[in-house]
Amino acid sequence: MKEKPIKISKKLKLGLALSGGGGLGVAHIGAIKAFEELGVSFDYVAGTSAGSMVGALYASGMSSEQMLEIAENLKVSDIRSSMFILKPSSAETIEKLMNKLFGKELVFSELKKPLTIVSTDMKTGREIHLNSGSVAKAVSASCAVPGIFKPVIYNDMHLVDGGLKNNLPTDVVRQMGANVVIAVELNFSRGFGTEKLGMLDILKSSVGIMMESSVESKLALADIVIQPDMRAFAKTNLKRLEERIDLGYQSVMASKSELLEIFSSKPDKQKVKYAKKIQNK
Repeated sequence: MKEKPIKISKKLKLGLALSGGGGLGVAHIGAIKAFEELGVSFDYVAGTSAGSMVGALYASGMSSEQMLEIAENLKVSDIRSSMFILKPSSAETIEKLMNKLFGKELVFSELKKPLTIVSTDMKTGREIHLNSGSVAKAVSASCAVPGIFKPVIYNDMHLVDGGLKNNLPTDVVRQMGANVVIAVELNFSRGFGTEKLGMLDILKSSVGIMMESSVESKLALADIVIQPDMRAFAKTNLKRLEERIDLGYQSVMASKSELLEIFSSKPDKQKVKYAKKIQNK
């Protein structure tokens, strides 16, 4: 049965914030499929890491059906040139992949929707918002997880994974002009810790615990948080692809009543003020 499109107040400017999450990121495609079926189109998009990749495809005008076809044919080797921890891959692999998917070297001004991609400058420790120049290079910078990828050299910056500073860019999409923000957060177990004693498990959990407090403030800036439970899946592979995508889809559909309520109401001015306060810090 086809979903009846949701009526959205003309006063609302909708923003979509897509979190990082490695291989969990394909769930964003399922979420976008659900939004399409509900007749929800976003005015602004911001993404970090895996969220930047899906966000860029969406902002370029691709449908969820086109993205599903890409995901079905995607291999980890299409993203990483090296599988060895002590030999980081070049992020140029991601840049080349994105340009191939776009069909050319796309620049931000050619996108169908305004997009901001979040990265981190290792030289200064600053959060960097990329919204001009090559979209593919910006995506590669946002996805360049330290230790797995080499930093991306860009305008005298050494750019790495945006998740180090802002893994859920709700504040960014509000700064772009959105007065209603929907966040898709894939890191359900962040901050939970681990019982395992392996060094990689401890490092992974340590990063998650450190990131938890910063993400909490970003969650507060969302009007609705779509949070599929992705604990059964690894970030480092793309196994059980259909299940991951379906979880994203079902999580949006489960929030339909909340979406109806938000889209028929006035913007939350307090969230807008809070976003501006963060921006001016």
